[in-house]
Amino acid sequence: MKKRWYLIFMIVLSLHGQIGHAGMKLEYDDLETLIKTKNKKVAATNLELSGVEKRLGYLKRSFIPTGEAWVGQEKFETGPYESMNEPMYSLRANLNLYRGGRDSLEEAARKAQKMSMEMQSQQVLQNELFEVRAFYWELVFLKEISKLYENTLELNQNNLSKALKRINSGLATKVDKLEFEISETQLKQDMARIAVSISTSQRRIAALLGVEPETQFETLDLVPHDHDDSTPSQTMDFNLFRDVQFELANKMDFEARGEILKRWWTPKVDIYAESMLLNFRERSFYTQNDQIDNAFGIKLTFSFDGFQDQYDGEALVAKSLAAQFRAEQVKLEIEADFNTAKQELRLIHDLIHEGEKNVEKGAQYLRQTLDEYSRGVKNSPDVLSATLKQLEFKKRFAELRKDYAIAKAQVQSLLANQP
Repeated sequence: MKKRWYLIFMIVLSLHGQIGHAGMKLEYDDLETLIKTKNKKVAATNLELSGVEKRLGYLKRSFIPTGEAWVGQEKFETGPYESMNEPMYSLRANLNLYRGGRDSLEEAARKAQKMSMEMQSQQVLQNELFEVRAFYWELVFLKEISKLYENTLELNQNNLSKALKRINSGLATKVDKLEFEISETQLKQDMARIAVSISTSQRRIAALLGVEPETQFETLDLVPHDHDDSTPSQTMDFNLFRDVQFELANKMDFEARGEILKRWWTPKVDIYAESMLLNFRERSFYTQNDQIDNAFGIKLTFSFDGFQDQYDGEALVAKSLAAQFRAEQVKLEIEADFNTAKQELRLIHDLIHEGEKNVEKGAQYLRQTLDEYSRGVKNSPDVLSATLKQLEFKKRFAELRKDYAIAKAQVQSLLANQP
């Protein structure tokens, strides 16, 4: 039975090790650069943002003359005349003079859309960055507790050897041997699960960073903790928060597009010039020069569509007001989330100090128990209890440091969402 569990354990460890797959040294401070350069979601939103930016400058371009040209050949018969085959062409240029302010409103709407896309791009970046940071600390934590289990397994084996000596000396029963053997099996089971979790975390990091799925990451051996960390004292302007600015950008976009539609009644003023060659079917002159029309003029255009644009514009104005309300609500919620995150950081920080003390006490308790076991005062259940208690203290201490690191990453992500 023991050999079977050892074989299973080694198989899982080999899966964790992923022998033959490339390794990569991964520093926490490099994650942001890697996400920006390798993550496809971030690359996609950057491309979308560049596309939106190219639509700016609409107001200036609206005063660039527009034109249309066409040329053709037509075979026709008209009235009593013989069949003819003649060319045709048209050249027309149009210059915008006035659109009732709609061109400047369109430019404002496009600027708002750019701002909205910038906020979306920032959101994707920070979401992906926070996720990879969280998985990074999860991976470091799993590696740390994996080492704790290895040390505990080694200690358990030493205690098993001592138990066998006591049994051979008649100072203990075979139950002591079973106690340590059962503990060994349980420890190996837990280590196998941890190994699978390590592989899972590495695959998630690899996916986020856009590298080969089975890449093995070289990271820190344990989750560090800065006792003088200033993150819990950070402040931010919630008016500048990404999600607030996103809703305000939508507000400006809806407002501008709504105003464009509500100005349906304002005229359009254009200057135009045109040269057109008509054929004999359109202009009954035998000489081609007599079939050419040239024109230059100014045109005033009014449109009426049964007030449809008016109602559509009012609908967009309503959406603009709704976006304003959402911005105000988001501001309240992010302020609550930010303060809660900082409060959690302070709480975990205090718990880390208590956890550190428990680790020291657990080590002292284990040393005394092993000493008393050697003197025959304690038995195997006492040793196992002290051993596993020390393991749990160290796991809890590591978990608290991991939770603090992830909570700090969340606060950093929120802080990064302001200019």
